[in-house]
Amino acid sequence: MRFEPRAGQREIVAYQGGLLGVSAVPGSGKTAAIVALATQLIAERRAEGGQVLIVTYQNAAVDNVRARIGQRLQEMDMLPVGYDVRTLHSLAYGIVQANPGLVGAAAEFVVLDERASESLLDKAVRTWNDDNKGVWGRLGPGEYVDQQWEQEWRDIARKVARTVITTAKNRRLRAEDLLARIGGREDDNQFLRIGAEIYRLYQQQVETIGGLDFDDLVWMAVEMLQQYPDLCSRYRRRWPFVLEDEAQDSVPLQEELIALLAGPGGNWIRVGDPNQAIMSTFTAADPRYLRDFLEREDVAVAEMTISGRCAPKIMDLANFLVDWAAVEHPLAEVRQRAFRPQQMQPTDHGDPQQNPSDADSIVWFREYNNRHDEFDSIARRAKGFAERYPSLTVAVLVPTNRIGYDMAERLRQAGADFDEVLQSPRSARRVGEALCTVLEFLSDPLGRNRLERSYRALVGFWPGPSGPGNEEAVAMLLRSCYRPEALLYPEAGQRMEAALPPVEHIEPQDLEAIDLLCGYLRRWLRAVALPVDQILMTVAQDLLQEEDMARAQQLAIYVRTRADQNADWQLPELVRELSEAVQGRAGVLAEADNALTPQPGRIFLTTMHKAKGMEWDLVYVMGVDGDWFPHDLDARFLGEYEFLGGDPCEDAKAELLDLLGEIGSSRLSATDRSHAEVIAERLRLLYVAITRARRYLVLSWSRQIPRATRTQPVPMAEVFRQLQLYCEQRSR
Repeated sequence: MRFEPRAGQREIVAYQGGLLGVSAVPGSGKTAAIVALATQLIAERRAEGGQVLIVTYQNAAVDNVRARIGQRLQEMDMLPVGYDVRTLHSLAYGIVQANPGLVGAAAEFVVLDERASESLLDKAVRTWNDDNKGVWGRLGPGEYVDQQWEQEWRDIARKVARTVITTAKNRRLRAEDLLARIGGREDDNQFLRIGAEIYRLYQQQVETIGGLDFDDLVWMAVEMLQQYPDLCSRYRRRWPFVLEDEAQDSVPLQEELIALLAGPGGNWIRVGDPNQAIMSTFTAADPRYLRDFLEREDVAVAEMTISGRCAPKIMDLANFLVDWAAVEHPLAEVRQRAFRPQQMQPTDHGDPQQNPSDADSIVWFREYNNRHDEFDSIARRAKGFAERYPSLTVAVLVPTNRIGYDMAERLRQAGADFDEVLQSPRSARRVGEALCTVLEFLSDPLGRNRLERSYRALVGFWPGPSGPGNEEAVAMLLRSCYRPEALLYPEAGQRMEAALPPVEHIEPQDLEAIDLLCGYLRRWLRAVALPVDQILMTVAQDLLQEEDMARAQQLAIYVRTRADQNADWQLPELVRELSEAVQGRAGVLAEADNALTPQPGRIFLTTMHKAKGMEWDLVYVMGVDGDWFPHDLDARFLGEYEFLGGDPCEDAKAELLDLLGEIGSSRLSATDRSHAEVIAERLRLLYVAITRARRYLVLSWSRQIPRATRTQPVPMAEVFRQLQLYCEQRSR
């Protein structure tokens, strides 16, 4: 279909150069505009021998944009060249990998995936705990600190440390420098110091194995471009135009890296929707980076406010939410931070994407006595709708994965046909991580700790009837095996144990586990001459249960596609690409899953966060209560620890930003500032959920919900009350 730009899109396609910020409402066609601009720049040869670089957020978006540009160029009888589509991490990896010596990285540096990074963090937490029992003991919820509290404390310390590490690395602040800034300050909040000390232990381990985590990778790329202007100039000539998609999810290092690539007076287009910024809970992202960019005097601004997705009454509800939060919310911090004041507008007559009519659209508000009733009602109604209208799509959006698991069980009991996109215990990511780890071994069998990592990855999928042995004991033996080849392929007359370190005693079940592991690794090594997708499926068939094979097949298709697109790549490059895809911000496994394409006549169950970028005819948004959508600073905030005086993660982050002068004067405490941010982000999350619905929207909450082992009352969310009141007044 020929692209006919509407208002807002026309300003993008008319772009001639310089800095351009684009604020795009849900359903406004920003991807189509990005593809149109990129193909136009290529067709007009504006890059002058270079490429148009598109940086986007998720691996699935990379594949989508790449395919759409290629198709458009083909329709124009042009070769599919002149553009490069990457995620932030693949961009940074390419820069560092091409020039590792410039920043002191090893020629064969190891990029730590999420599993490896978390494993090192766990070790750092254990080390810190062993040396500081008096500190965490004093923080306990009572005089007697038992084993259960120690485990809970480790979980708290891990979360605090991860928050501090991510926040500090995005400001290019090393652990030693952070500890020096903290100095001898005697603060009521000790969590920043605790996080900084664990950061130091974690980074020591990362550097010991010659590794880089994802934040290190981007940090190194930024420093490389700053320290070597000639290299930076070469990259600017290579990519004279930079298009940044999903810019509302930008983190500080991302902004620095892309700003360096664009350069002073360069060509940089940032496209995003500040009102759909919902990743601050999980990352260092903050919508203020895009909002500040849009307010710069040297930046031209385009507003993409026309959307053909929602019926007008649903669009009006979303617009009211923006207005109410920006004008009437009692907290000034929320009024200033929640939304950028922009209104969705329906398409004009004759637009190829016409909004559904109000006559065929309904918004419902429902209250239930308890969560059990809410589950039953939604399961029954959603099933009935899917059966009565098999040509329409329907979704149930939940606040958390835990609620999603319970909702899935209720849908199963109701006999409903549904697709579940939640993080299950044997999640798609876990399957992908295990397969990636094995492929990493096959690409470099003699690499450091490859045996141990393969074993740990396979423990959860162990195929042997006698079990995987004692995990820590087996891991220690494999870690201390300095000649893996002797363990895998013993010489004639040699026993396998001869390749293991001399220890006083090895349990028989541990030897059995090592023998079984080596047997599988030898079998898989014989398959390395096969195409990469066949190698992956050979491993999967030996390890996975039937329910996980579809995920493995999706991975195999993905990596084979990347191999076909990059004929010069060998197994190590393909493994790195696959590892990044699995560990991406949403994960290629989930994105490639068939369930992620809404199927007419089937119910789609997912979280509000994962629903972003999708749409359905009917959407149920459940759990809109005061627990998940707090209204003021006196509300109960999920995740905080009352006996610690608040949320230690947010307190540590606020103290760190305060140290760096990023907060300035504030009437609020660190905990209250973080709570105001939670309120603002949850309002944006509700905005995202509402704007997923094309024709029918149902918002619901329960007066009583489960908490721990009891059922307790919960208030109606004030935002639910305001939205319901608006719809009632509008219908009069």
